[in-house]
Amino acid sequence: MDKYENGPPIQTIFNGSNYVAWSQAMQSKEKLQDRLEEWDSKNHQAITWLHNSCVPSINVQFGRYETAKEVWDLLASRYTTADLAHQYQILISLANLKHEQGQLVADFLPQMQSLWDQLSMSEPKWKSSEDAILFQTYRDQQRLMQFLMPLH
Repeated sequence: MDKYENGPPIQTIFNGSNYVAWSQAMQSKEKLQDRLEEWDSKNHQAITWLHNSCVPSINVQFGRYETAKEVWDLLASRYTTADLAHQYQILISLANLKHEQGQLVADFLPQMQSLWDQLSMSEPKWKSSEDAILFQTYRDQQRLMQFLMPLH
């Protein structure tokens, strides 16, 4: 039995003289049922994508959630970190990156960009655009030095 088959009750009962109102209510119920089934299908597809794109030790946590949004929010709350320990780990990783002899810069740069992207998640939100521009300039200079240091 389809879990949306019962759905909300029809408020208009056909009595022989109210066909138009009754038929509209019936069509609305069918449309609602179709939309709920479509949503359920897409929701489970999204959960499957999330499940298949995570390692088992992470996706095992998804079982108690009904919606993809709940799973997404779980991942965001658990794995978006802005604490100093996480920043420290990223900065250590940046400092330890080595450009291997013969390695193309185009292959090396994405490794740094990935770490920079993680680090940027913990950057402050600036209230004034002038401060934001000053910080961006400073950050870009720091990134240039971080990029050049392993190339020597």
